[in-house]
Amino acid sequence: MYGALCVSLGSVFPAQALVEAPVEQPLPDRPVEEALADTPTQRLYRTREEQREVGLKRRITPWLTASGLAEVEVLYQDFDAKGGTSDDTGRDDSATFQLGLVATPWDFSTAELILEYDTDDDKLKTDEAVLALETGPWELALGKQYLPFGVYFSNFVSGPLVEFGETQVREAAVLAYGPSDDFDLSLFTYRGRARSADNNAGRWDWGLATEFWFNQTWSAGLSYLSDLADADSRPLEDDNDRYERRVSGLSAYILWAGEQFELTLEGLAATGSFRELDNDRDRPRAWNAELVYVGYPSFDIALRFEGSRELEDEPLYQVGAAATWRLGRRASLTVEYLHGEFSGELASNADDEPYDQVDRVGAMLSVAF
Repeated sequence: MYGALCVSLGSVFPAQALVEAPVEQPLPDRPVEEALADTPTQRLYRTREEQREVGLKRRITPWLTASGLAEVEVLYQDFDAKGGTSDDTGRDDSATFQLGLVATPWDFSTAELILEYDTDDDKLKTDEAVLALETGPWELALGKQYLPFGVYFSNFVSGPLVEFGETQVREAAVLAYGPSDDFDLSLFTYRGRARSADNNAGRWDWGLATEFWFNQTWSAGLSYLSDLADADSRPLEDDNDRYERRVSGLSAYILWAGEQFELTLEGLAATGSFRELDNDRDRPRAWNAELVYVGYPSFDIALRFEGSRELEDEPLYQVGAAATWRLGRRASLTVEYLHGEFSGELASNADDEPYDQVDRVGAMLSVAF
């Protein structure tokens, strides 16, 4: 629900067919949502906003619904160091459980609470808590939420490199304006963790996001964040999230959705240099391209080609393939293989030996309930 409200960049709901009984949608869908919902893809979700919609909406009261999502992920990684003497291999198993509660006590308001348990953290946390108000083409979302900066399309188990810009904050206000099916605009303000080196008080930052729908096939979007140091990747974590000057971020995407193929291209970059970081990593940027064939009734194939520059711990280029099976109406299984090539000394092992390449094999089972 909230994804349809404040994230106008590429929020899509391919799993709406999973809903067992009609549930009133208090917030209107967006153009990209409509187009990709018509694409016969088998994966339960491809963006974080889609992920919020895949659960079965079970009506508890006339104004309260509940849904859930359980996921098990296995990832095997093999890093080769340039010296060839100290390679790293490892396996990471994790499970995540989400419970979403959506209350619509009045026609003009929606309250959404998303609880999440991750075995890596071994604790229950509030992932999002949002109060949304709507009148005509205007929508306002208040509370803890992911900012509409970037979309992060992915048909893989591993998230794309552009995810370094994903930003979740505890205090935010997102105002969305959707006068037509061809255009959306969101303006947001928030309080992030990063702050000036000479100011202990937090400050309010801002951003904007816009989306254009050109026809039934093509869409594009652009978003801006005033302080990229607020991103969840925390580029200034070693400096206690303090900066001499703010560095903003810019993100853009292009989407083509055909009958049997879907193509997405997304890029995200810092618009300036972080003075606190070394020259080889002070202006991070990344891009991701994915082509998906969705012509089979319960199976799809995705190809990814992505890259980064000055992004710490990440490869220069990475390419791979993923396959997804739809297991009935409520589950999907995705398996992937990715190969990455590193450059310079942005990524290294415990002995400070730079990595040369990495191979990843992963699998993820998603079950909506």
